[in-house]
Amino acid sequence: MDEAVYHSAPSRVVGRTLHRASCRKHLEHRPAARAKQKMRLSPLLVIVAATLGEAWAGACGEQQYGRLPPLLVTTAETPTVYAWPEQKVELHCRPSQAGGCRWLKGSRELGTECRLSTTERGTIRCVRGEETCGTVTIKNPNNQAVEHTYKSYHQRNSYHYRRSHQYWDYKGETRWNRKPSTFLCSRSGTIILKSKVCDGIRKCSKGEDEWHCSPPCGPPYVSENTKLSDPKEEYPDGSHATYICENGFSLAESLSGLRRTCRAGRWDGAAPVCRRNIALGQPITVTGLPMADCKVAVDGSLDTWCMLAPSNGPKVLAVRLVTNVTVERVLVRAMGTRYTVALRPVNQTNNEVDCPCQELSSDKITLSVSGVRVCVCPEQASTVGQLEVRVSAETGAFLALSVADVVALGRSDDDNGDACALLGQPAHGRYEPAQTGTVKLSCDPGYTPSCSDSVRCSDLQSGTARLSCLAAECPSPPAIPNTKTGPKNGTGWRSVVEYSCAAGYALYPSEQNTTSTCDSDSLWSLGHISCVSETDIRVVAMRLGEQHERSMAALRAELETPLMNLLADQKSTEQRLSKLELSMAAQRAELETLLKGQLADQNSTQQRLNKLEREVARLGLAAGAYLPAQERDPTEDATEPAPEEEGVTQTPEAGIDRAVVTSPEQQSDGAADSEELGEGTAETTPPSDVELIPWIY
Repeated sequence: MDEAVYHSAPSRVVGRTLHRASCRKHLEHRPAARAKQKMRLSPLLVIVAATLGEAWAGACGEQQYGRLPPLLVTTAETPTVYAWPEQKVELHCRPSQAGGCRWLKGSRELGTECRLSTTERGTIRCVRGEETCGTVTIKNPNNQAVEHTYKSYHQRNSYHYRRSHQYWDYKGETRWNRKPSTFLCSRSGTIILKSKVCDGIRKCSKGEDEWHCSPPCGPPYVSENTKLSDPKEEYPDGSHATYICENGFSLAESLSGLRRTCRAGRWDGAAPVCRRNIALGQPITVTGLPMADCKVAVDGSLDTWCMLAPSNGPKVLAVRLVTNVTVERVLVRAMGTRYTVALRPVNQTNNEVDCPCQELSSDKITLSVSGVRVCVCPEQASTVGQLEVRVSAETGAFLALSVADVVALGRSDDDNGDACALLGQPAHGRYEPAQTGTVKLSCDPGYTPSCSDSVRCSDLQSGTARLSCLAAECPSPPAIPNTKTGPKNGTGWRSVVEYSCAAGYALYPSEQNTTSTCDSDSLWSLGHISCVSETDIRVVAMRLGEQHERSMAALRAELETPLMNLLADQKSTEQRLSKLELSMAAQRAELETLLKGQLADQNSTQQRLNKLEREVARLGLAAGAYLPAQERDPTEDATEPAPEEEGVTQTPEAGIDRAVVTSPEQQSDGAADSEELGEGTAETTPPSDVELIPWIY
């Protein structure tokens, strides 16, 4: 069959393959059985067609179905890995020492980083220096048979299983026939239908077809005036998120809520939008006998009822809307189904337009409420003037009309806008804008994206592509030759395992890292340790060197002991000298204080002496008044002495000389003192015949 025909209609081909390969032999001569078997197979064909119709597209589709996980290349084994032609394989080499890696295919170098993404096929080695750290063999799939299991009808009216093998070949080096609808088991090369992936049955020997089939979902997108009844940060696979509206708004599909389901890391369907209820609180008119206040029919509550008594006459509940609105949908909760909904201009009877209604029966409707119908009004509904929504009981039927709520939604031309803005966030990650209309998935530490390529937002919304953050979970720690592992704490993110050399082997070089940690890429951080025999010349030389180092270290320690003692004595001496210097500095400060005090006393004494000298000078001035008469200036005799008062002695010149005032008693005492002094007094007291003159400076 031509490939173009196959790709344009994969479901038909699969259906024909199933039918032709399995049923032709048994149904060729049994027309009735053939018809019956065709009828029995048709549901299966529909399921297969629907499944294949949702097959993932693009590079991330290949990663979702059959993407090779990153491979840790070790020396323990040389694994064989199968990949589609031209599919990239991501290889990781983890030397135990810091330094680069070289990837070699034969003698040809493929890369110099410790991570290699390649489309090469064959045996590839990771080399550090001259040592091989690991080897892997990558192959394209050979001609493989795709197995189909089906039920076959036999004469004994019993069912049994048969297998049909359809060989799908790969042509040339670049294209595999029917690759888009098949899944390749990377460790065994087995090819299965994508419709068999994630069905709970391990078709691959390593279970690759069931890896990451049930990732959780993050919070779904919530539009304006919409909210979640029970918001969470993470929703397990198969759980539901229920949307409800804020007061005054309503969903177009439900009065009570709408739910979405998390399926394999994404939410099914589009996020619902809450629109304004233009019937809320509007005036009510009733035709018939009301048994309660009918305003409750527009209060937005499903628990309040307007009831019109049973009668053969007309029973109508009309809600009058605001002027110039266009009604697109009407949601009514009423008991029973024998009623109609129509739009009619106010006060007009001949322009009524029926709104066809249908029951709400979708499994996405939450809080199952009986008597709820959605009525879609036709496009030609008048927008001129004022409209009313009329809920009428069947004409001529003797029954009651019970209405709980009437919701009217205006016609909406809402544009969904950018598809990327409507995406919910995945669990443990977030979408980051890439190019226009595309996003990339970025995950929290400890999680890895199921696809690292850019994906169109429209594909994510429609389900043709799926992205999810997968918890980092490493396989069992890789087996490394001549090593053993100590206690380990699991295989989750940041789990640690310690390697050591087995008995009879030694670590060479000795500075290698021996601790391996589970990284966020689900690979162990260590994949290679070099343990060589203890009799190896390199180990012997290394141990001799280590013994020499230990001897030198012991000698160094022995010499360092007296040196440390000398240093300690020197330090003690320095401390004593420091203390002595501090003591001398304190004594020096004390002496300086005493010296300053003595200098201050000396200055005080000098001041006292100066003062005394000044007193003596003044006394000398006074003594100058008793000079002999012959030494006086003759001009002074011309001056008439001033009259003497009793007890007052005044010099000839009153303006210059000092006056000595004495009382008679003082004079007598002074005379007595003079007599007692004797000669000493005679020397200082002028004789009576000597006239005193003032001393002039």
